[in-house]
Amino acid sequence: MARNTFFSFDFDDVRAANIVRNSNVVRASEKKMAFRDHSLYERVKATDASIKKAIDDGVENTSVTVICTGGNTWASRWVRYEIAKSLERGNGLMVVDVDGVGLAPQPTKGPTPLDYMAAFPWTAQGAVASLLGGSGFSLREWNAATGSWTDFGMLSSISNSKASYPQSFVNGNSYKLSDKFNRRYHWNSAQLYFETYLNSVAEDVGHRRTGALWI
Repeated sequence: MARNTFFSFDFDDVRAANIVRNSNVVRASEKKMAFRDHSLYERVKATDASIKKAIDDGVENTSVTVICTGGNTWASRWVRYEIAKSLERGNGLMVVDVDGVGLAPQPTKGPTPLDYMAAFPWTAQGAVASLLGGSGFSLREWNAATGSWTDFGMLSSISNSKASYPQSFVNGNSYKLSDKFNRRYHWNSAQLYFETYLNSVAEDVGHRRTGALWI
């Protein structure tokens, strides 16, 4: 299958995110660039269930997630859920800062959302291993009120039987997601090398190219 890219963003930054998603480098034909835009517009606002389904459907069949980051993206529960669903698929993650992009009011600079989510590796044994898939990690989010990491209730555990991350992602001590997914660029410079960066992000998590396809 061709490598597809999902774009995650906070709705307050939708205009800047659309500049990224609608740019020539993203909208290039598959002949020039082996990925397609599987982003979501945050148009489904009725219920949590409908938003989750829209995200679940949008992340399906993607292998890289680009997190368009402004001042408050780190705090968005739906961005965190999009990150969690991307991890469940085994996607590579890349942060693209969009502060100062587009017309006023422009997004401000913000921290990477990946600093506020953490993985706690686990290994299952015996019958539990058959159920959970052998290894994976618990997913937690930073709770500023308690000053501690708490389970991410919307998706608290990632099985590596589906994600297929390298063993370094599911062994050893806990880590912030930004420790493993540490590629971060500003859009103003990233657009010049966007395909190269996406290829690197995919390769970081074990995806490989076979001809024009990524697996």
